Amino acid sequence: MPTLSPSVRKSATLIYHFAERESKARYKRSILGWFWSFMNPLTTVIVYSFVFGVVYGAKAPLTSNGNAENFGLYLFTGLVVWSLFTGIVNGSMGWLTSVSDLRKKIYFPTETALLGGAAANAVQTSLEVVVLIAIMLVAANLSWTLIFLPIAVLMALFFALGLGFIAAIYNARYRDIQYLVGILLNVAFFAVPIVYTPTLLDNDDIPDIVRILVEWNPPALFVEIARDATYFLEVPQWNRMLAALAWTVVTFSIGWWYFRDQSMAISEEP
Repeated sequence: MPTLSPSVRKSATLIYHFAERESKARYKRSILGWFWSFMNPLTTVIVYSFVFGVVYGAKAPLTSNGNAENFGLYLFTGLVVWSLFTGIVNGSMGWLTSVSDLRKKIYFPTETALLGGAAANAVQTSLEVVVLIAIMLVAANLSWTLIFLPIAVLMALFFALGLGFIAAIYNARYRDIQYLVGILLNVAFFAVPIVYTPTLLDNDDIPDIVRILVEWNPPALFVEIARDATYFLEVPQWNRMLAALAWTVVTFSIGWWYFRDQSMAISEEP
């Protein structure tokens, strides 16, 4: 029976340790702890439903059964993926910084700190997905297409890690990067159809280049695949799936290679 090599087992242990540390730090000194992981997304749905659905009167796209047209729910299906993406990209810089002293004293695969942090964020996203599925169940808006949701989440996770690996290295040298990344993500949020529907792009006043950038940028692809699976109950378009997979594989591969290539040099810097 095949067994894992000692180096693989050691790396897996370190990833688990860093994931546990990140999870504990998130709700340190909190009485209710992980309960907030359920309350935060649930509150988000309620608040957005009121603000966009009641105050602004925004109309959510039709669902397959006509029972779940709620703009807050429409937003939430996109925010689940977007929050994971931004959480990992932003978090990667902090996760590397948090082990800066340790990596100067002993050798360990530095990437395990980022993988552990990403795993902790994945657990948080899993809890949000549970809330999303529970709401869809109440609305009787569930189908076998739900199997595409974890695929969208995993692609968003590894794509974000690829960017996070690169951002973490640059931030270790120039701390301005974390602020720049924060600004870029705030701008990028509006390039993803989360607070608006893709039909807005059908307006003749919108240039074709803008329409292409919004429809085919990676986070938008991940969000739309997740929405197709959970909100519209449709099989995602194959060309979107292939494009999202290509973005994920290429970005993660480049990020992983760059991080492994530069991590030792970062460890030796003061």
